[in-house]
Amino acid sequence: MSSVKWVTLMFWIAIVVDAVAALALASPGGSIVRQLAYPGVDPSQVAYADGTRSAFPLMLGWTLLLVWGVRRPVERRMLLLLTLPVVVGFVAVELVDVYLGHAILSGTLPTLVLQAALVAGLITAYWAADQAATSVVVPLQTK
Repeated sequence: MSSVKWVTLMFWIAIVVDAVAALALASPGGSIVRQLAYPGVDPSQVAYADGTRSAFPLMLGWTLLLVWGVRRPVERRMLLLLTLPVVVGFVAVELVDVYLGHAILSGTLPTLVLQAALVAGLITAYWAADQAATSVVVPLQTK
């Protein structure tokens, strides 16, 4: 797979993951969307469910930013690195939820694995985009 295709694919994967997360954040705690996106979270945690809905606009905004980025993936590769704190933030929140008893590790583990793979993909895609950007050959002009 070419570097540009890999970068574009990672943008699309990030878009899909962010869109699902945004929908889950907007959903009530016991909804099927929330349960699919955050399988380890106890749906009876009403405060948790209500608090996360306020994050929906931010997640939707980030998803739209990635849609903008995929239009010129190599040129806008920095968005891939800027997505890392978003993913790492979700990891941190999920680990705190497990620690506090709002979620169980066995249920949260698939999400954590997906997030780890996403982090690895974002880093490698940024590197590939950076390589593609610096390896552009400009033809010599002769007079």
